[in-house]
Amino acid sequence: MSNKRKTCLLLLCFGVLLYGTYLGLIPLLDPDEPVYGETAKEMLLTGDWLSPRIYGEFWYDKPPLFYWLEAISFKLFGLSTWSARLPSVLATLITSIYLYCSSISLIGEKRARYSAFIFTSALEIIILARSAVTDATLMLSLTIALVSFLKKQYKTAYIACGLALLAKGPIGFAFPALIVALWMILSRKFTWKNIMSLHWTWGIPLACLIGLPWFIYMGIIHGTPFIDTFLGYHNITRFVAPEHAGKDHIWMYLVVLAAGFFPWVAAIPAIFASIRKWMHKEVMLYLMVWAGFIFMFFSLSSTQLFSYILPMYPALSLLAGCAVADMEESGAVPLYVEISHAFFFLLVVAALGLAPIMPDGGPAVKIGILIMMTGLGTISVLALARRRFFLFRTAQYLSAAALILSVWILFASSVSHSFTSYAIGSRLHRELPSGSSVYIDSFYLPSIAFYQNIYGHPLPEYSADKQQNARTNASEGVYLPGDSTNLRIPSDSYILVQKKSFARWPEEHKKDLHLLWQEDTACFFIKGGKPIEVNEK
Repeated sequence: MSNKRKTCLLLLCFGVLLYGTYLGLIPLLDPDEPVYGETAKEMLLTGDWLSPRIYGEFWYDKPPLFYWLEAISFKLFGLSTWSARLPSVLATLITSIYLYCSSISLIGEKRARYSAFIFTSALEIIILARSAVTDATLMLSLTIALVSFLKKQYKTAYIACGLALLAKGPIGFAFPALIVALWMILSRKFTWKNIMSLHWTWGIPLACLIGLPWFIYMGIIHGTPFIDTFLGYHNITRFVAPEHAGKDHIWMYLVVLAAGFFPWVAAIPAIFASIRKWMHKEVMLYLMVWAGFIFMFFSLSSTQLFSYILPMYPALSLLAGCAVADMEESGAVPLYVEISHAFFFLLVVAALGLAPIMPDGGPAVKIGILIMMTGLGTISVLALARRRFFLFRTAQYLSAAALILSVWILFASSVSHSFTSYAIGSRLHRELPSGSSVYIDSFYLPSIAFYQNIYGHPLPEYSADKQQNARTNASEGVYLPGDSTNLRIPSDSYILVQKKSFARWPEEHKKDLHLLWQEDTACFFIKGGKPIEVNEK
């Protein structure tokens, strides 16, 4: 077996360990994962693979590629937590192996190998590979597109752009175009001859042939509601206006990157120290533009989620792999790299120790995890300081595996009760009288629909800001399932609401509510009783 095949097999096995082990142990995390799972489930049940639905209503949030992959997974393996996450696992595994194989000719086999293992073991990559969300499929398609443009494999590049359009929308076209253009400008290649050499005259039609038919179909069948909601709200409005006011900051992705690139964060200072040297190398400049553009684009966006910068990680990993290889070959590790590596390891261990959730087995198990992580961190730090790079890389890989598997397995019960509504939905399924009218908090509704097949009615939002948003959406033709300006709940209806949301309800809406039970983060009422006080905690 060739070394290349051995490396691919090792990447596959390592990725399966990190991404696939106990994949279904923790239920789908609220609120995003169940939304995608429920939409794919309804696609399969209705037989309509073109018009996504949720709660029986048309849903214009995302293009259909990830829904299709989830629905195929459900068809092949049944409806379950792990089958909902399987497409993300496969997309990330393919990205890892593709990154290695495709970059050998660009940066050499050793650097490509280091980069692929860095990518595979980065914390944010692992988390999103284990999540039923669209980001991994977008990352795969954009990675293939951007690497293919660099390697002048234009047919593959444009096909991947079409798939990226189906994965997330306009950025599937915009990101490759802007990144390639910016690279050409910085490398002084932005001439008409070089622009024409991209073969865009047939490449763009090819990408459109793959990506546009679904959008045309949706525009014809659903008309203005689809255009205003998908293009207007989900792509334009969310970029220029914050979806979660007060929670978006220009520095947010600095924090995300510091956590998400663990255990390789110390490579970032080394990358910055190499910028001047790499500016004159076309491949390295391209990778820096790729990573930097995506980071800056979403830092300037008004709506920010930690997963948005995922497509920068393949380029960042290639840069980190080159930086690590350069240090290994020169035998010189700058002091700031050693210090930052030790600092970020200590920061992660401290964060894990201070986390308010407790693993199964109690404090003793948590202390054991902290000792294990501290030990691996110490080995990694000392190996780097003594220039024992093989031991350093091995300790890094073991650290990533130990962190994610201990959290996913030993903290599974705490995470499930704190961040999923599976137990809440199970109790609702057991205790809700047949044929009853139930109003369900929009935060819980996707999970309860997915796991329990209980749909009920969306609970009215009593927040003045959310009511104003609902009125604005209605006036602008934006259609979001669950949006309602109706605040009335009939008598004898059941109500499932988050404790923290109920604590903010106006007093007039708490009247005539009788508490039946509390479970995790939820409380369950029937309307028709005396007002009560509920502890938010």
